[in-house]
Amino acid sequence: MPNLFWYICLAVTGVGITAISMYLKRNTYRVSTLIVFYLFAAGTAWIGEFIVLGLFDSYAYKTGFFDNPWAQNLLGHLLLNTTVYPAVAVVMAAFSLRFGWISTVTAFYLAIEYLFVKQGLYEHHWWRYHMTAITTVVFLAIAKLWFDKLILKQYGAIRTITFYFVAMLIVHTPAPVLLLMGKLHYSLGFVDNYFKDLYLSSTIIIFFYHMFESFLLVVFTCVLKKWYWKIVPFIISIAVQSLFVKMNILVFNEGWGLFGTLVIYELFIAVFIMMEKFTLVPSGRYIRKIA
Repeated sequence: MPNLFWYICLAVTGVGITAISMYLKRNTYRVSTLIVFYLFAAGTAWIGEFIVLGLFDSYAYKTGFFDNPWAQNLLGHLLLNTTVYPAVAVVMAAFSLRFGWISTVTAFYLAIEYLFVKQGLYEHHWWRYHMTAITTVVFLAIAKLWFDKLILKQYGAIRTITFYFVAMLIVHTPAPVLLLMGKLHYSLGFVDNYFKDLYLSSTIIIFFYHMFESFLLVVFTCVLKKWYWKIVPFIISIAVQSLFVKMNILVFNEGWGLFGTLVIYELFIAVFIMMEKFTLVPSGRYIRKIA
């Protein structure tokens, strides 16, 4: 629990910074736009960490809440990459901070990482401090440039790509939460045999699927504008989850079942569809002019 406390502190700080930034800039940018950008930044952080941590075992989070090391990694990932990185991206973008601030933020990240390593809260495998520095600089630079373009052009490819990362975050969120709660896991022979850990193999299986499902969700929601296309993502989700159960890819634990899983997933899909409908709208009554 002492280890987890410090992770929670960082997460709460990230959420607090985000909330304060959005409040202070509410008359400059639409709050809904800042929320979408926050989710976009979190989605990119999720995909990046899936690659370096999930696929290549670059480092380890020592949250101390679970015995399984990959359950600890998953919890640490959810707490930090959903809060800290997107929070700083929002601050950089909303306050139009110059690129020089990136070096300050990077130094802060490195200091936190160093303290976490020294206190046994975090462990490097092949990862090194300079990799954190490079990743932070690139992430924040791209995030700032992306926000500037998004504000000027809330339509077309930039809008669609933004919503892809948002969709990935929203659609995937139930999976790691239910996995950590012990409600379900995913199993696929060759993946299980290669990675040899229930939490890791489950995450890899469903993450790859959700990357594809998010693409379809964006196509049927953002690209195809007729209302009836928005029904298709629900049909796909229900059909695929049911198929996963039939094929023993989706396995339920502790009395949990398909119905509860479907209710949660369809609710999250509905949230995304509503968000896409009412945010990043370039014209009409939902627009607030930028000062």
